[in-house]
Amino acid sequence: MILILTNEKYYGALLQQKTVMVDSLTHKRIRNKGQEQQYLIEDNHEPIVSKALFEAVQKEKARRAKLKGNVMGESKRYSSKYALSSKVYCGCCGAIFKRRTWNSNNPSKKVVWQCKTYVNEGRAACNAKSVDEQVLHSAFERLFNRMYKNKKGFIKTLKANIVSVLSSKIGKEPLLDIEGQIQQLKSDLKELVNLKLRNQIDEIVYDEETNRLSGELNELRQQMLILEEEEDQKEKIKERVDEIIQLLNSRQDILEQFDDNLFNALVEKITILSPAHFIFTLKSGMSMDEVLD
Repeated sequence: MILILTNEKYYGALLQQKTVMVDSLTHKRIRNKGQEQQYLIEDNHEPIVSKALFEAVQKEKARRAKLKGNVMGESKRYSSKYALSSKVYCGCCGAIFKRRTWNSNNPSKKVVWQCKTYVNEGRAACNAKSVDEQVLHSAFERLFNRMYKNKKGFIKTLKANIVSVLSSKIGKEPLLDIEGQIQQLKSDLKELVNLKLRNQIDEIVYDEETNRLSGELNELRQQMLILEEEEDQKEKIKERVDEIIQLLNSRQDILEQFDDNLFNALVEKITILSPAHFIFTLKSGMSMDEVLD
């Protein structure tokens, strides 16, 4: 469902020139980030979701992105009140962790993160324990410093993962095959209409064939959209990996204190397995364990 609500193709539109060719010999293409004009064709094909729903989702995505910030870029730097907001999840029930302040009116106050299910429904619903915010900050510092100290090896692993992801590319053949089938079905539908106009086909047969061909056409269109979206997702992962490598290479020293922007640039989410065991999922999709002594 997430893919459907992030691609304009699913509400019936077609955005042309999403990628641009940068090498005519190798036919290498990269994502179009303003290098060339893009063209949006409305009502290009049968929609899967309504345009109103699609636009509502984009507004909500923009709202959340404003809270969480982005990986790189001056105009989209992290701006949320708390770095960990919307990024800490329960390993027991999957719910998000909420920030809470204990003993807020005295010097012994403590900031912790607790499972939303536990807070709202109690221990019977989820028995996940709270985690001190400073513990999570320190865990990220140690994680980053491990990455930085073994920067060459870590970058090598990232690049190997990308090679693996890109090697599973669908290729042009399946897409071209589906495109050819779509064109054939369109031609068949057009021929049916011509037969109808010339009164050379029975009404019932016409309706049955039209429904059959239209159903096959919609199914093929959905298959094509899903294949194209999968390829888009792979390219996005590659971009994220490139950004992480750039960030590591630009860093001059280890991390001595928690950095909000660095955390937001690298980490997609933290899964709390216990107060002493966390899984950091990086923006590249790689997961790394951090276990306290």
